[in-house]
Order: sequence, then C-alpha cells, then structure tokens
Amino acid sequence: MKILIVVIRFNFHNTTKADYNYHLPVGLAYISSILKKNDHSVKWLNLNHYDGTMDDLIRKTLSQEKFDFILAGGLSIFYPVFKSCINSFRKYAPHIPVVLGGGMVSSQPELIFNLLKPDFIVIGEGEMTILELFKCLENNGNLNKVAGIGYRGADGKLILTEARKAIKDIDSLPYPDYEGLGYDAYLEHMIPRPTDPYYDLFDNPRAYSLVSSRSCPFSCTFCFHPIGNIYRQRSVSSIMDELNFAIKRYRINIIHIMDELFSYNKERVYEFCTQIKQLFKTIPWEVRWNCQIRVDKLDEELLATMKDAGCYILSLGLESYSPAVLKSMKKKITPQQIDNTLQMTRRLNMTIQGNFIFFDAAETKETAYETLNYWKKSVYSGGGINLFYIQPYPGTSLYKHCVDKGIIKDEADFIENITTWMAKPINMTNSMTDKEFNQFYIDIYEAERKYQKYVKPLSVISDNGKYEIQVKCPYCNSVSTYKNFTFDKYSYGIQHISCRNCSMRFHLETVILKTENLLIKFIGAKNVISMRNIMKKVLKTIRF
Repeated sequence: MKILIVVIRFNFHNTTKADYNYHLPVGLAYISSILKKNDHSVKWLNLNHYDGTMDDLIRKTLSQEKFDFILAGGLSIFYPVFKSCINSFRKYAPHIPVVLGGGMVSSQPELIFNLLKPDFIVIGEGEMTILELFKCLENNGNLNKVAGIGYRGADGKLILTEARKAIKDIDSLPYPDYEGLGYDAYLEHMIPRPTDPYYDLFDNPRAYSLVSSRSCPFSCTFCFHPIGNIYRQRSVSSIMDELNFAIKRYRINIIHIMDELFSYNKERVYEFCTQIKQLFKTIPWEVRWNCQIRVDKLDEELLATMKDAGCYILSLGLESYSPAVLKSMKKKITPQQIDNTLQMTRRLNMTIQGNFIFFDAAETKETAYETLNYWKKSVYSGGGINLFYIQPYPGTSLYKHCVDKGIIKDEADFIENITTWMAKPINMTNSMTDKEFNQFYIDIYEAERKYQKYVKPLSVISDNGKYEIQVKCPYCNSVSTYKNFTFDKYSYGIQHISCRNCSMRFHLETVILKTENLLIKFIGAKNVISMRNIMKKVLKTIRF
C-alpha cells in the first residue's frame, strides 16, 4: 500500500504560514513506523511546515502522487481543522479512502464517523489495527473480523467491530518514525517560547518526545485515555536504546516524556534514573529531562534522585485543594500530599508546572475559595501553578455529566464549535448559582493579576523576529540572559519564563497585562473583564 499521512495545522489562527510551534504527533509517528516495518510505502504531509493554505497544500500533494489511503488523527479540540482537511481530501481525491484515528475518534466513534464521513475509523491503539485493516482490504477479507475499527455498512450505517485488546508488550513496537514529518527542520526551528514552560532551559533547545508507558491506571473524571485504560510500561532497557539512538542522531538536549503518568512504581523510577545517568555520561553535551507524575508517588529521596539524574521540571496533577472536589474527580490524592510535594520541589529548587482547575460538578462556593486561598498563600502563585477551568472533553465522565444535565444539549453542535466552548468557563457544578459562579470568575481574574509575578525585561534586543532578553528574577534577584527567544510585548496571553538560577517561574510583563493591572485599580476587575475584547482591538490597532 502507498499511504499518505497528513498532520493537521495545529495553530487555529494561522491559516497560511509555516509554524513549528506544536508538539509532535507521536501516535502518527508510531503508525508510520509500524507501516514501514511491514513494507508499506509512507509519505508525510506535515501542514505545519509549509506556507500556503491547507487546501492548496493538500491539492498540490494529491495531484503529484497517487495514494491508496490517506491517514490522519488527533484530539477532539482540533475537530474544525480535521473537518476542513477532509473536505479537501474529498474535493481533490474522492476515490482515495480516508482512515481517521486518535482521541477524537475513540471518544465519540459514531458521532465523528457520521459528521466527518471517513471511510474507516480506528479506535484505541492503532498499530496492530491498521496492519490488519490493510491486510484485510488487500485480500478482500471480512472487515468484521478486524477488531477496533468502524466502517459503513451496506445500509449506510456505522458498523463497529469488537474492541481491540491492548498491546501487552509495547517493547515489541518499533520506535516512532519522526523522519518523515520533518523532524530535523522541526528541531532547527525550536526556540524558547514563553508559552511553553519546557524549553527555556537552553537557548537552543532540541527536544525529543518519548513515550515510556501507555495509558494510566487511574480514572479521573476530567481525563480521557485515547488508547484505552490499561496501563503498560516499557522496559527501561528499551527506553535507553531509543534514547541512545535519538540523542546522538538529533543532538537532543531535552527529553520530553509524554506519558500520562511517567511511572506507577518508585522502583522503576530509580532504575530509570540510574540508567539515564549512565547514558548521559556518553554524551558530550548537557541533556535534561522532564515528566508528568502524581503527588502521591513522590518522596524527597526519590525527587532528589530524579533531579540528580537530570530531571529539571515536573508536571504535577494538582487540580484542587478541596478534599470533597478531589474525591468527586476520583483523583485519589489528598491536599496534604499536594502541600508536601510543593514543599519538596521548592526545597530542591525544581521547576514545576501545575494547575488548579475549578468548577467540577462537586464544586461549591466554599470549596472553590478553599483552593483559591491556598493558591494565594503558595510560593507558586507567582508562577508555576496556574488557575484554569475544568473542561468537559469528549469521552470523559465530566462530559457525560454535562450531557445528562443538559449543559451540552447538542453533541454535534458541541464538537462543531468546540473551540468556542473551550474558550469560556462553564458552570458545570451541581450547586453553585450563576451569581456565585460569575463572581468567582471575577475573583480568579483579580487574584491572578494581584498574585502572579509580572516582570518587565531589563533589556530586549531584536534580531529578525528573535530576541535576546535579560530578566531579573523576582525571587532570587539573579539576572539571566535568554537568547534566541520569542517575546511579544503586545500579547494578551500569559508569557511564562523560568529563572535559570533558582528555577522558579514567573511571567513577562506585556502592554495589555500592564494596562489591565492599572485599570483594575481604578474601575475594578469586573469592568475590566467587560472591556477586554475592546481593549484587545484597540491595542492591536495601536500596535500596527
């Protein structure tokens, strides 16, 4: 088979320019790898790497070569982009079957199939499924015997086959194929960005996305596991073999561990730390790594071992400081464990990335302020712990709660307008009144402006769209210079940065944030929130 894998353009606001600011589609890289291993021909079209509209790029690619299948896949949040791409596939190559996979499909197979009308869908892990599907089609076999797929029956309705069992031995899978998607170019364009907390460690970051385990053994109500609920870990030796190749081949200096949960047991973490230290001794440049881990899986000895082995930032699932809300979320952690972990990370000077997310179904006025007041007192309120609103992602228990309660009245409308839904906080609680909800939204906004630390750079030197900035840390007062940086002083979004001395995170001051902070003092947070869209338009006009 000759297969075209299409990587959608991830930046919703960029319609015509190449943009390398995205996270690698690791799932598609694994699919490409298993296809190549089984003698299929694979070509990638990474729409992020080319100037031009998606429609023109797809037209050009499909007019230059003939393909047997088009493959694409990803998360629900990108549904509008997938819809646009599939329209282009159908317009320029209506005869080529389209196969869709990823979390978007796995969370809502019937809805996505009926809306986007692909020829086939792959549900859950795709490596073995895609191989069996192509073999079945080549041999004119019975599609109903291929587990984990969906296709249209003779009556026009979706037929779903039996669920595919999880791949037990994930060591048996080939390493992800990043070559085809333009990985070298991706690395060359990788620069420290204040919207990404993982890459400002080095002036020239070269990050490798690693999967060391699959899924997660927990079932938090706000989380969906795109490849199923069975947690499996790769052997540490397999991981080291992949890293030994990747670090040297691509001159990697940051290992970005993509796991939903880096490790369930401490023994594996200790083994990983021992072996990665040995690996780093063979590399003539500095290499560091990051991961996502639970607060109930850490103690100070383990954390110190991880730091000594090169771990520089931890992504922590905090979510709430209320026992009642944590229980409702099925988080299975306690406020004391959160507090203990944050104290440990501060003592060890480790950077953290964490979120408190409000408005779970069990949230009340009292529980919301319980979390907010804890955040205000935390050393990480200045940066490191962000305040967000819980989102009803398709496939989650929270999403079902919203459907059952009538908050989401039309699931097709929700997915069609998902970016609009996700852009605003939604009252999904069982008991907060709209008045309490709206007031708390104002209070969060005001607290962010008051407690987060915003720092104006000491100097900003521009060089063809890239910057060299000097920043004085508001915690340790040391001055760090960041080269090859991106900085937009007119940006509305929060621009994070981590001190290269004490590892604490804070924010770069922008014109909009400075203006808002001044206005809050005179007219109050409620009125500033009402004025925000007008302010953004005015400042955009001034900027240009």
